[in-house]
Amino acid sequence: MSIEDFLEQNKECFDRFSFDRVFKFLLSETYSHEDAKNLILFNCRLSAIVFQERINNGFYKAISEDDPISSDLQEMKNRIFNSLISKHILN
Repeated sequence: MSIEDFLEQNKECFDRFSFDRVFKFLLSETYSHEDAKNLILFNCRLSAIVFQERINNGFYKAISEDDPISSDLQEMKNRIFNSLISKHILN
């Protein structure tokens, strides 16, 4: 799939998971972190939380294409999982 086609299919990055997916794709295509950020800013629509958490706070610089999930998203998944376990199984 071409980069243009991928960006067209993923032009809405309203959550951090979708932003990370697009960003990792661009990294895998040998774009630098800055170039990947700029391509996303130019081609995609971002929610306020994505812009704040990934762009403004500079978290995009820590994203690696080798990591299956970003550390902040893994922490969020763990909190949700632990909450569900404690509410539904342990009670």
